[in-house]
Amino acid sequence: MSLESDGGGGAGAKRRRVDEQGAQRKELEAAPVVRISALPDDLRRRILTRLPLKDAIRSGALAQGWRDLWKSRWADPTSCRAIHLLPGENPREVLETLESVPRRRLDRFSFVFENYKFRQPHLKRFFAYAAECRVEDLHVEVRGCNIGDGRPIFHLPLSSPLLAHLSLRNMTLFDMYYKGARPFYFLEPIHLHSINSGVKFSKVMALCPRLHTLDLRCCGCSRDNMLYGAEACTPLSLRRITLAVCNYGGIRLDLLPMPSLCSFRYSGRFSTSLFYLPKDATLTDLYICFSDREAIHQFFYYELDRALPDDLSGLTVLTICSNALKIASSLFNGRATPQWTKMNNLRSLRELQLLILGMEMDNLANIYLFLKACHCSNLERLFVQLPATSDVPLEDFVR
Repeated sequence: MSLESDGGGGAGAKRRRVDEQGAQRKELEAAPVVRISALPDDLRRRILTRLPLKDAIRSGALAQGWRDLWKSRWADPTSCRAIHLLPGENPREVLETLESVPRRRLDRFSFVFENYKFRQPHLKRFFAYAAECRVEDLHVEVRGCNIGDGRPIFHLPLSSPLLAHLSLRNMTLFDMYYKGARPFYFLEPIHLHSINSGVKFSKVMALCPRLHTLDLRCCGCSRDNMLYGAEACTPLSLRRITLAVCNYGGIRLDLLPMPSLCSFRYSGRFSTSLFYLPKDATLTDLYICFSDREAIHQFFYYELDRALPDDLSGLTVLTICSNALKIASSLFNGRATPQWTKMNNLRSLRELQLLILGMEMDNLANIYLFLKACHCSNLERLFVQLPATSDVPLEDFVR
């Protein structure tokens, strides 16, 4: 009898636990779901202040509402310092005021100057100050002036060891201090605008082993400076590359190891600044904009085919201009050999953006041929950007 009684009591206790767990589960299911993206901006900024800068930047991939929110994450204004040196100001006085303040760690340091009195020794003192404050996000911009006979010089090896985000505009990268320089293990995105490079770019990449975003706009350097020696030091983590109006003469990215490359954005004169991507690249985002009509030539049909990876079936977002679209549609129209059809298998494409650079009568035909041949059966979003002005009436274009 005692055994039966104990067994019954044990089974009853087990049933009670199951019932309690079921009740708790129902209460959780009935409770309202609070999504982090639904929180007020101020509260989300406070969350970002608790994260390292690189993780705060990565939060921009969560959703549209998080993009660039990290830039305003600093609740303490003393952790972010911005200096704008205007014409007429005395650089030495500004420096003395800055250096008189006790050093403390800064999340972000932004320095913009448009002052003809500014000299390279002044700039070096500003960089030394940023390094002493262990700055994570550094932005330096020159507006409308040079130092002496040339652009101001930036020396990457003299930067803060915690540097995680670098943005330079209208400056020169110089070949000094690189021998024995320590790597920047936290530096992931680099944005360069209107930069002349007197340094082999391979040296820059060798100091950034975790670089994942390289954004080059209106930059100029020789092709040798861009690629020489880069095969052995290209960061394997490099995922996104932007080349916009850069005068390199030709970028042979297909010669570099880039197993993680998933996004490539190009804008410029394809006839004078060709690009060639790795054949085994698995892109998910591709942006192509040719500003020159000379690219619409039989020779460039072949060059465009060589420039692209062999397999574009994983592409999910494609942005293509009307000049490039005309080349692609010609490939599908029987005027090219069969192997020139790398865009005929876009089965993963979800979003297509068409940049119409001029109102021409054959634009609609090119769009039709492209959509018919590329087999993008999973397309969800189609955007068409028309030029701001045109000599062709819209009703004539539609006809």
